[in-house]
Amino acid sequence: MGKIIGKVLVFIPVLVAIVVLAVIYVPQLGQPTLKLGAKTVTIVDFSASGATSPDGARDLKIITILGRAGIPAIRNPVFGNSATARDHMEPNERVIGVSINGESHAYPLNLMSWHEIVDDTVVGKPIAEGWSTLLGCKAS
Repeated sequence: MGKIIGKVLVFIPVLVAIVVLAVIYVPQLGQPTLKLGAKTVTIVDFSASGATSPDGARDLKIITILGRAGIPAIRNPVFGNSATARDHMEPNERVIGVSINGESHAYPLNLMSWHEIVDDTVVGKPIAEGWSTLLGCKAS
């Protein structure tokens, strides 16, 4: 029993050290791929603080972490009835609701927070509902 405890006491610090080293060095491994999505833009900064040229122009590097369509939209969502909703949702769960000519659709915010946009059809009309988790607001 003592040998097992001794091995565990050695294993835990080694595991912690591996995790710490991974946290420190893994972002550096990802930098070559991030540089592939980098663009340099030039702006004019009239305050001239930190300007790199006499006319106030400054070059900034913009790194794209998520590429185009990095957050996939929900396309053609499938809806359940109220009994299904009771089984899969909390009673006070917030939703974005759309009602056109008596046809109503609800999009749960916990799902919209992961996808941000849903493309749907209500009464034969295509709609796009958006949700910004950062701003906490919707866009139609």
